[in-house]
Amino acid sequence: MLQKVAALCHNEHAANCLKIGDPAIMKVSNFLQLKIYRRTFLIYLFIVTVFYALIVYNCYRNALIAGQQSFTEQINRAFMQVEDELDGVTGTIDNFFARLFGSPSQKEDFFDFFGASPSEYTEARLRNGLALYESYLKNCDNLVADCNYLIRYILYYSTENILCMEYNQSGYSRYKMIEPWEGEALCRTGYVYAKDIYSDSVYVGKVSFVLDISISAENAFCGDREKAVWLEIQGEGRFLGEGPGRDMGADLLAEAERMQERFLLPLGKAGKYFHAVNTSERYSYMVVAAGRTGPYMLEQFRKLWVLLLGLLLAFVLITALYIRQFSADGRFLQDILHSMEGASSGSFRRVTINRHNDEYAAIARQLNGLYKYLETLIRQKYELTISQQRAEMQMLSTQLNPHFLYNTLERIRLRALRDQNVEVAEATANLGLLYRNIVKTEPVITLEKEIGITRQYLELMRFLYDDQFLYHCDVEEELMAVLTPKIWMQPIMENFFKHNFQEDDRIKIIVLKGERLGAGIRFTFFDNIGHIGEEQMELLNRRFNPEEGRKGGEDARGIGLRNVYYRLWLYYGDKVRMKIRNNAPTGVCIEVLLREEGED
Repeated sequence: MLQKVAALCHNEHAANCLKIGDPAIMKVSNFLQLKIYRRTFLIYLFIVTVFYALIVYNCYRNALIAGQQSFTEQINRAFMQVEDELDGVTGTIDNFFARLFGSPSQKEDFFDFFGASPSEYTEARLRNGLALYESYLKNCDNLVADCNYLIRYILYYSTENILCMEYNQSGYSRYKMIEPWEGEALCRTGYVYAKDIYSDSVYVGKVSFVLDISISAENAFCGDREKAVWLEIQGEGRFLGEGPGRDMGADLLAEAERMQERFLLPLGKAGKYFHAVNTSERYSYMVVAAGRTGPYMLEQFRKLWVLLLGLLLAFVLITALYIRQFSADGRFLQDILHSMEGASSGSFRRVTINRHNDEYAAIARQLNGLYKYLETLIRQKYELTISQQRAEMQMLSTQLNPHFLYNTLERIRLRALRDQNVEVAEATANLGLLYRNIVKTEPVITLEKEIGITRQYLELMRFLYDDQFLYHCDVEEELMAVLTPKIWMQPIMENFFKHNFQEDDRIKIIVLKGERLGAGIRFTFFDNIGHIGEEQMELLNRRFNPEEGRKGGEDARGIGLRNVYYRLWLYYGDKVRMKIRNNAPTGVCIEVLLREEGED
């Protein structure tokens, strides 16, 4: 009882120390120490982490898509601006020719210029008296100015030669005669808008206006330094502006060229840039625009951060509530487990339920009720049963047949009187030693000692039966240290002599065999003489149970075996089996199967 009280005090002190010394962070460890909560919490964290990662990924992806759309819309507006500007230039050229051919003097001046050298044109103006009138060259200068200086070259293809008029962005012009191959090279530098020239319905040549698309594209696309533009005209391209295009590398722009569509570059070199591709079918050029993602995603990232912080806050709050709830349940479950651990060592500490009203509380109430019942059982039944079993063990240990001792002593005495032999003295010594072991040995001994006592008994029997009796013991060495109740083998051996052996000349043999069998130990005792009828054997085997063994007595064949079974049952409980059968070809076999403590 003092040990129970000490164990209870120790457990309560340890529990109090845990409660007093736990910091706030220990709330997590309280339930993470329990497998059921640890597994659930880890699964919860995994699911939340995956869910949060998916949300982050989708939000970031949507932000990129929104940024790409914003960038693409801006590029599309710039592209439409270039298209509108080129449309305006071609329209201005058409209007220019309409006015030109609508004025006889300007038309005449144009044909004087078309196909002539500069000196020939000057002589023609003087000859026709047009020197005081506005010249065609002046009209071309005005045309170029009206077109925002997008007209870089004007090529006049007559039947005899090619005249090239070149303009810069300041309006300065010069003109000269060029070779056809030079004209082809100049046409590849921009968009060519050609007008066929007829004089009195006779084709005399054409005029090609080479529009410098790069000027319009640079003005429209390169309004800031955060974008770069790759302009490609008739298979030849170049960068426009001073943006990050060269940082991106021509490989990305070349890839965009091949794709010929608007798309988000894969993250690599890396989600740093958006880009879009626009192709003009009317003016035969392609524009690849690239820009840094930052300026187009600031608003998206603000929304993204607000959303992610809100989700993170919700996750933290839910996790805090989760930890608060399950830490309380975890402490309560740990109290239940500690109480059960104490109960295994005999300390029945009741669980404090407090305000818990769930399945754990139901378990705790049942456990407290069980503790109360066990304490009552210990006081009223267990101690009484132990005391009774000890008395029965002591009584059964002394239930040796007194006639055996008397008859043996009488035989020894008669033989000693007749022969005066040393063997008699040895037999008497063995008998005294056997009696001493039976009376004074502890109730529980090793199998080695139990077999030694049995051997002493068999030696006496061999002395009594002289050369008519032999025995053999074959027990595995590893079994010798196993603990067992004392004096249960000797009554089994005595049963053979009592019921099977007669005073005749037949050789009588008894064999004891002990071996490990699976989770238990099997002992086999058999002789070579005797036989039991089937009905009698069935009756004997039915008596090998605790209730029949408790009755005891010597009123029928095999009653001593019943007492042997009961003594073994008191020690081994339900882990003992005993059976009797006939041995082939003759004799009786008694089999005892024992399971050691802790084995099922």
